[in-house]
Amino acid sequence: MNQEKILLCVQEHSVTKNLGEILVNSGFSVVVSNPVLSSVTSLASESNPDLIVISTSLDYEYAGIEAITELRKKTNVPVIYLSSSDNKEAYNKAKTTNPIAYFSMPIEIDNLVRTIEIGLTNHQLQQEIVEAHKKYEMVIKAAKAGVYEIDPATFEIDGEEKLAEVFGYTTQEVKDNGWGALLPIEDFNRKKELLSSLLQGKIKSYSLEHRVIKKAGTLAWAVSSGSLVTDARGKSKIVGTLTDITERKLAEEKLKKYSEDLQKSNSSKDKFFSIISHDLRNPFNSLLGFSELLANNIEDLTEDEIKESAKSLHRTATNLFNLLTNLLEWSRLQTGNFSFEKSEFSLGGLLNHVVSIYSDSLEAKNLQLIKGQDCEVNILADQNMIEAAIRNLVSNAIKFTRDGGTITVGCVRNENDAEIFVTDTGVGISSEDQERLFKIDKQFTTEGTKNEKGTGFGLLLCKELVEKNNGTIKVKSEKDKGSTFTITLPYLK
Repeated sequence: MNQEKILLCVQEHSVTKNLGEILVNSGFSVVVSNPVLSSVTSLASESNPDLIVISTSLDYEYAGIEAITELRKKTNVPVIYLSSSDNKEAYNKAKTTNPIAYFSMPIEIDNLVRTIEIGLTNHQLQQEIVEAHKKYEMVIKAAKAGVYEIDPATFEIDGEEKLAEVFGYTTQEVKDNGWGALLPIEDFNRKKELLSSLLQGKIKSYSLEHRVIKKAGTLAWAVSSGSLVTDARGKSKIVGTLTDITERKLAEEKLKKYSEDLQKSNSSKDKFFSIISHDLRNPFNSLLGFSELLANNIEDLTEDEIKESAKSLHRTATNLFNLLTNLLEWSRLQTGNFSFEKSEFSLGGLLNHVVSIYSDSLEAKNLQLIKGQDCEVNILADQNMIEAAIRNLVSNAIKFTRDGGTITVGCVRNENDAEIFVTDTGVGISSEDQERLFKIDKQFTTEGTKNEKGTGFGLLLCKELVEKNNGTIKVKSEKDKGSTFTITLPYLK
């Protein structure tokens, strides 16, 4: 263990001799300086003592005080002054250097030794406190945190400067505003409930994640932790820390979204392969069955049977083609390989074009198509995508409307957007099944009124195509009464 070093610079030789001997016998290392200003400043710098005992006057009046004043620029070593007389001016000058003691002659050596021992112990404790406070400040700064105290009687906040800085306030603003103005009402009530439980002794401490209203008006996230403590005078108060966790919360949100996207992607992939393995197999089995029947038994079949088999082959091939088309377009959207080119075009003109494509299908089921009033509106979107979405809706309307039914197609111009609607008087969709529409993981498909097969992918594809163009799609339907599908798109003003 290193000996503590005491530097003695005292005018009275007898004091230096007696004090030095006692200190050495007590286990201290003693360095003695001539009672001259230049000597003591030089020796203090070289020997780096743990404590200095010095006369207020050395080779001239107050030279000892001047020496310590100069040393204070470099070190905070504890100092004990010895004065040859009860000089008030010397005492006042000495006080400015923050000594641990000041003795006037004559002095008792034993008392001086005790003062040295206690002074060294107190100085060491003071240094440890300073170091601990520096570490505390570093931790608080790194954690973006601040310390606060709450008066249990008034709930008044007394926060340190760092607490205020974290959220853009001054210390006084935190005190004046209180928790009620710094937290959204829901978070404030939760914190108030916790503080109440703490004061009632139901809990020993608390930790709560909540939002904080920053001075700029934006919301930040913080974790508040604290407990009830009693100070040296027996007064209770709540002491806690408030740590900014906004970055962590944002990272958690990103991670959550990434997880949800990954889950959705995996679900889409699983469904995609399920459709490939199951839904594609059935049409191919039908094609193989009918083609085998024709190949092996055509001589034994009547003309009507051959025609019926050919019609079945055509229906199956058509359904298979539609399924493959939807699957390919959807998969291209998922992988980002879908060509996306926005252009300005007339919505009314596009509707006329789509309706003309299905004239034969409408006639085959004796369906009446009512064309709504043309809305003179131009939109900026990918025309091929929007056309594909409308085609799917019209095709579904034809498929699920009984012979002799009615389909209405049109568009409506609103203040900020345009609506395209396809309404039919068909079989309708139950409220339970409507919940399953537009979802890859809850594929929904039924047969048409002429046993037309559905792919289960048409509406999902519509949704993706519309949303790629900043639009929305919704459905309103009632079982056995029909359905209305509406696409909403922003238009050019």
